[in-house]
Amino acid sequence: MQHFRVWLVALAALAATACNSGTGNKNNGADTATALTPATPAGTVDVAITGRDKDTQTITIKFQIKDLKKEKTFEQMVLKDAPEAELFKVLWDEPNSAYIGVLKPNHAVRYYHASQDGNDLKVLWATSPPERIWKYMENTMGLGKVSASAELTKKYSKNMQSGQIIADFIAEIRPDNSPDSIELYVEFGGVQKSMYIGIPAGYQPTIQQTTEADHVYFSLVKDGKAEPFIDLKVDNGRLQVQTLKEIKKD
Repeated sequence: MQHFRVWLVALAALAATACNSGTGNKNNGADTATALTPATPAGTVDVAITGRDKDTQTITIKFQIKDLKKEKTFEQMVLKDAPEAELFKVLWDEPNSAYIGVLKPNHAVRYYHASQDGNDLKVLWATSPPERIWKYMENTMGLGKVSASAELTKKYSKNMQSGQIIADFIAEIRPDNSPDSIELYVEFGGVQKSMYIGIPAGYQPTIQQTTEADHVYFSLVKDGKAEPFIDLKVDNGRLQVQTLKEIKKD
């Protein structure tokens, strides 16, 4: 059985360095020190997500400033285990400029940018959102944290078949020697792993279930909001463990 010890750094730092596999490269440039104050919008941005029952969803963004209008659609997979109101956030950084962040299934964020260029409106996929933008949307606005409406537990166990293997998929939070850390134990098909994780004060560690029997999250809950940190799933008979937020080893 594999054992390794990891420690979650301060939660704010974690959120600032969140995994960004779905957003392109976040801009970590000179705008870091620039404090962001949301602007008063000179227009409107409307976002609609359709096809929630399909594998890929359609994101429709309607952008209007005075008499200028722009509508653009994008194809994107979105997080299904969350209410629609928490799937996206809109931030106006200038009166004629707004960023839209939409959650992907792995809780990463894909960003879009609505802006005005003279008499032309643009709505584009923002592959490199400025750091002050994504930090504000993810840290201050809470994009990526969803209501803990899914079933939460300390132990998840499900007998299932994946590939050619029939076994129990187990994800369990166990006590550690230290009161501010826990053991996260996962198992499937004879493969066992243990991770020892430091927990920030005020947060409750939990196994967060999804709509899929072979997929759960290790999440931290505070004020009714759950934030996944580790993705745990079984795919074609193989146990997969993926860190969604930065974890620093002790």
